[in-house]
Amino acid sequence: MISFALDDEERMIEEIARNLGKLLRDGMRKWEKDGVSSEIIKKYQETGFALIDLPEELGGVNAGFFKKVLALESMAWGCAGTTLFLELPSFNSHILVFADENAKSKYRDKMNKVGIYFDFDNNFSEENGKYTGSAKAVLGRDIALFFLVKDGKVLVFRNFEIQRKKPLALDAVGVNELKLSDSEPEDIFELKDKGRYFLSVARLYLSAIDTGILRASFEYSSAYAMEREAFGKKIAHHQGMAFLLSDFSIATSACQLYLWKAAWSLDTKQENFFQVCADAFSFISENAEKFTVWGVQILGGHGFVKDHPVEKWMREAKTISLLFGGKHISEIHSSEE
Repeated sequence: MISFALDDEERMIEEIARNLGKLLRDGMRKWEKDGVSSEIIKKYQETGFALIDLPEELGGVNAGFFKKVLALESMAWGCAGTTLFLELPSFNSHILVFADENAKSKYRDKMNKVGIYFDFDNNFSEENGKYTGSAKAVLGRDIALFFLVKDGKVLVFRNFEIQRKKPLALDAVGVNELKLSDSEPEDIFELKDKGRYFLSVARLYLSAIDTGILRASFEYSSAYAMEREAFGKKIAHHQGMAFLLSDFSIATSACQLYLWKAAWSLDTKQENFFQVCADAFSFISENAEKFTVWGVQILGGHGFVKDHPVEKWMREAKTISLLFGGKHISEIHSSEE
């Protein structure tokens, strides 16, 4: 019989992450405006979540991706942007797993200053070893090194123009546009697997964060529907709203199960892990985009004002669906497997 019960260690991780998520929720508007406080950074570091999924050679404990997504989902329930900010060094470090030993030793301690971009659309052109182009969505607040991934190779740049995107979503972590103009990489190293592992990890992280956003939106909007009355009864008890809330609940549970399957595929090194992670990201990001809009609509006009967090979750879900090639590149990769 298949069991979905968590073991003692997994329950402990989930409980710690939920408590941290509550703190992130309390200050999410502040982190979005002013950046993450040193107090929150310290509390996060005390949890040890950054090390859960990293291999030992990169300073981690190699405890698995399933435990990681438990933490990510509960933290993102509190604030997705802050979760990405706190997890970004760990997230970035996975780019080194299939790099050579020289690259690992050279960049292992610098991953908190790295911005990573996969050039799926050939936005960067090369002439005589120099590159020109722009990357539209690179995560990070203090980027000193730009890792441009093209054809399975990582081109490392130190000289680039950076422009912070206008605040739309994920402002706590920072979303930037990076430009190169006849820039020569200071270093180049190859990814032995052409970047498939890192892309899968990236999609898993983003799927976990999206699932946390989706759960937060469902819980908040359904609670509102159970309190608000119209035509003599709670709006949740009107048939049309009841159907909507039922679909919302089903989507939230389905996304969590797909997330767990993707984490399992990486932990157990399944042959089709690349396809499973791509499919999971496509499915979860599409549902997160759709149902966080519903979360706003359930609140009516109140959903669009910052007195309620549903508008923030809607913005974040849309932004996440565009990162690292977005769900459309994920669908292409899945179809090619």
